[in-house]
Amino acid sequence: MATLTAVVHPFEILAHPVRRRVVEVLAVGDHSSGTLSEIAATEFGTSRTAVAHHLAVLREHGAVWSSVDEAEPRSRAYRLNPEFLASLDAAIGELFERWEQRYGTAEERGPSFRIPADREHRLGEAERRHRRDALAEWRGEDPEAEADPEPDAS
Repeated sequence: MATLTAVVHPFEILAHPVRRRVVEVLAVGDHSSGTLSEIAATEFGTSRTAVAHHLAVLREHGAVWSSVDEAEPRSRAYRLNPEFLASLDAAIGELFERWEQRYGTAEERGPSFRIPADREHRLGEAERRHRRDALAEWRGEDPEAEADPEPDAS
């Protein structure tokens, strides 16, 4: 009988500091289970068995890939799954979308459409216009009007 693995939110997978650190280390490059265990033991005081459990959780949920380490056949080599990073990025993007749509009735402000500088590279000019128009519409302004009219030269 096949068992079904439940879909787990990327934040849940990274909720434990050891798993989060393993993913950080693997973001730099592939590492053996021995190296990952040494890092976790040094930084968190965890045993090899505990690290093996965290690596198994990361493997089960597709956050990392593993294979037999050719240099050390009794060890496994671990590599970060780029699809996991994409799902993590999508989850963070959803948070940004919710944040941008928040309403602060006490402060009487509308949705914020400012994009953090480190995420601007993902947006094209069409997305910037859409956000500018949505904010203008919320304020009751004409979204078709130019956002920054040029000052009078006289």
